[in-house]
Amino acid sequence: PRCEGMCDHNLLDILVIAVCAMICGADEWEDIADFGTCKEDWFRTFLELPCGIPSKYTFRRVFSLLDPAAFEACFTGWVKQTLTELSGCHHLAIDGKAIRGSKSQGKKAVHLVSAWSNQLGLVLGQERVDQKSNEITAIPKLLKALELKGCLITLDAMGCQTKVAEECVKQEADYVLAVKGNQKTLYNDIAALFEATEKQSQPGQFAESQTVGHGRKEHRCCWVMNDLGTLRTAHKWPGLKQVAVVQSDRQINGKVTTALRFYIMSKTLSALEVLNISRQHWAVENNLHWVLDVSFSEDACQAKAGNSAEN
Repeated sequence: PRCEGMCDHNLLDILVIAVCAMICGADEWEDIADFGTCKEDWFRTFLELPCGIPSKYTFRRVFSLLDPAAFEACFTGWVKQTLTELSGCHHLAIDGKAIRGSKSQGKKAVHLVSAWSNQLGLVLGQERVDQKSNEITAIPKLLKALELKGCLITLDAMGCQTKVAEECVKQEADYVLAVKGNQKTLYNDIAALFEATEKQSQPGQFAESQTVGHGRKEHRCCWVMNDLGTLRTAHKWPGLKQVAVVQSDRQINGKVTTALRFYIMSKTLSALEVLNISRQHWAVENNLHWVLDVSFSEDACQAKAGNSAEN
């Protein structure tokens, strides 16, 4: 987007300095420029820097104009070159997060849906949610951009959509989708099936676990059901093989709460596996979203111009 004859700095130099500064905790454009100045001698060992370190205004202008899709494609390609572990089965937890600091008058905060690899501890892709839409439209786009063969995809109830299931099966991946009231018929049918089969579980179809810590006790039980004949909408879900119910009983400061969570799966799993997978899904909150806000101060970032917040 820049005029070639009027450029003092190489685009590659700008991108490398910004990425290094962000990894090291820079939060603002001024921080990125200061980081570049402090590390200029080191950067000169592998960057050209024909006019020294760019100013904060240059960083802000370039990242507000840079095409997010093109930047992500290049960034993802670079990450792939540094990894040797991308082949094989991965548990990809997909969830969305708003960048609160990007909100301005008459403009919603930028909302991104990310695919988080629990094995690698990395985001393998992200998709911006359109200002006039929600995660339902962004998730299929994200799935199409990823290589999913052999992966296990987990999503919360917002992602429990037939298009999501179709894309997973199309790419030879498996899904575990949480079911809530947005799929009312499916939810009610699983609840009825659970009531009918709760006391008839066979070996492997029931498991339980208990954790104690941080002043909280949690007892979790899981039932897996293979008989899908009573599910009126089962035919609409490609590859559907099982449904599961996870019950969580939490005791915090003497107060006990109970929650039931329903799931549909395209892969035959034991109850213990479902328990572990349902718990591992929320690593996307603790290991990604929490880190972005606490370590990288993402929500505090005031980048608003153009594409700067998404980039």
